[in-house]
Amino acid sequence: MRIVRSFDPTAIAPGSAGSWLVGPEENEGVAIRLRRGGGTQEIAPNPACERFALVIEGSVTLLEADASKVAQPGELIFIPASANSTLIADATAIWAEIEAPVAKPAADASAKVIPVDKSRFEGTGFAYQSLIDRTVGCQAMRMNVLQVESGAGSPDWHIHAFTQIYLIQEGELTLDVGKHRHIAPANSIVVLPAGVVHRNFNASAGMERHVSLLVPEPLESEIFDFAVTIHEVEADLLTAIPA
Repeated sequence: MRIVRSFDPTAIAPGSAGSWLVGPEENEGVAIRLRRGGGTQEIAPNPACERFALVIEGSVTLLEADASKVAQPGELIFIPASANSTLIADATAIWAEIEAPVAKPAADASAKVIPVDKSRFEGTGFAYQSLIDRTVGCQAMRMNVLQVESGAGSPDWHIHAFTQIYLIQEGELTLDVGKHRHIAPANSIVVLPAGVVHRNFNASAGMERHVSLLVPEPLESEIFDFAVTIHEVEADLLTAIPA
C-alpha cells in the first residue's frame, strides 16, 4: 500500500470533490477526499457514518438551524451521523472531506465548528491538542493537531493497536516505516495501518504541522505506543507457540 499520498488542491474543480485519497474499503472504513467550494452542499443524516470537513484553504460556513458558524484554515467541522447540515463556501475554499462509519448514531447530536486554540498545545517540541474525541460526541475516531519543532519527533520505534492517518498541513515530516524512509511534504496524507512499525520526526529547519486521525480512538486504559525493538539480524523460527 502507499504510505504517503500527495494531493494537489488546485486540481479540484469548483463545486466538486476529487477522487478518494483514502478509500472506504481500507483502514476501518475511513474515507478521505478533497472538496472545493463553489456553492451549497446539503448533508443529510446518515445513521451509518460521521462526517468531517477539515478546512485547508479559504473558509467554510456551517448552517445549523437558524445559526451559522465559519470555519477557517486548520479548523474542523464535525457532522454527527444524525445531523442535517448545510455547508456554504466559495471557490477559494478547499477542505478534506472525511467519512467514518459508526455502529450507532448519537441521539440529538448537532454539527459544530471546532477551532484550534494555540494556547492549549501540550508538550514542547512534539506538541499537540485534541480537536475531537469521544468526550465531545465523536464515536468514529479521535483527531489531534500536532506541531513538531525542528529536531523533535515521536517515540522511537513503536506500533499502535489502531490505524493512524496524518494530513500534513505545513512543513515536512520524515517517517521510518520498518526499514524504509518516507518524506511527507505539505499537502500529503500518511496512512499507517494498525501494527505497522514506525517512528516519525521533523528533520527540516522549520516547524511541521499535521492532523492525526486515530481510528478507532483508544481507551484511556490502553497502551498508546507499544515500544518495539528492531534487531539487525535474521529472525529465528519460533520454537514454541506464543502464549
